Amino acid sequence: MKKLFLNTAFCMFCMMNVQAQEFFTDKRPVQSANEFTRKVNDISYDIDVVIKKNKDLLKEELNEIDKKVEANTLTSAEADVLRKEKAEFYAKEIENATKLQEDKIKTLINNKIEYNINFSSDMSAYQKQLIENKSLFYVKYALSKNIMLVENDQDYYKKDGAVTGFGAGFGLKTRLGKDLSRVYWNSTLEMYYQTYKLNNNKTIESVNGTTNLVDIGFPAKKSNLVMGEFRLGNYIEYDFSKRKADEFGNTIVKSRQSFFVGAGGFIGYTGMTKALQYEKNGELYRENTQAKYNVNNFTYGIGGYLGYKFVNIEVSYNLNQVFKKSFANQNTLNVSLVFNLM
Repeated sequence: MKKLFLNTAFCMFCMMNVQAQEFFTDKRPVQSANEFTRKVNDISYDIDVVIKKNKDLLKEELNEIDKKVEANTLTSAEADVLRKEKAEFYAKEIENATKLQEDKIKTLINNKIEYNINFSSDMSAYQKQLIENKSLFYVKYALSKNIMLVENDQDYYKKDGAVTGFGAGFGLKTRLGKDLSRVYWNSTLEMYYQTYKLNNNKTIESVNGTTNLVDIGFPAKKSNLVMGEFRLGNYIEYDFSKRKADEFGNTIVKSRQSFFVGAGGFIGYTGMTKALQYEKNGELYRENTQAKYNVNNFTYGIGGYLGYKFVNIEVSYNLNQVFKKSFANQNTLNVSLVFNLM
């Protein structure tokens, strides 16, 4: 009887382990069998105790019957009837006791299977948390150095100043392909303010559809062109972040934990303001004049970036001319230090 129940428990335990292996592929952790084995051993010990106790009691009863037969107080026929009754009684006792232990084994196995099923569900949710969302929104801030590139390298603009502009915007990067892909589509929506300083007391005027460089006519502390540019950019990004694993061997997917690069282009809309600062009769004057100045409002260009974690260097070049028609062909080059908040 005991062997039957133990064999049943062992078979069910093996089936349960097969189920657990199906639940926990990809190196998922499985509950240790030590506790389960200990409880099965406890039940086995209880069965041994029950069987031994009832066997001992039956042996004592049979000895008493034998003594009565020897003392001629009980006939052989009567003794056989009593022996059968006693054997049936203690067999029933053993059966009832082992039935209780069988119920314990069933409960133990059911609890373990239920635990593994619940654990599998929890693990699946946990594993999903290890993989970064397919699309990730972020905010970016930039400090930039803006350079006006003039044909024939004419020295119309000053090149001093480490920071001549700033910008801010939003980005949405989307992983392309499977969970372990390192390639992303990065879309940005940004606003940049860029300052270009004119040399030699010069400023610009639009005359008959042409932007001309003219003398201010008096000494100026500052003569700047301030451009505000609204951009929509799209880039292909490759992430070099090393894949890590948790204590169970599950892969952790998180981007921008190391170096990353991107390349692409942008379109945008720009406007220009002319800013002057000068002294006259001991008074400091500031003039800001916003006009069309024959500016190409629609802009487009190419760009790229190289970054590490939350910081990157971004370079962009406007392919369009700044002015539709002007004293010289001019394009802008912007180099920015960008901080990303993911």
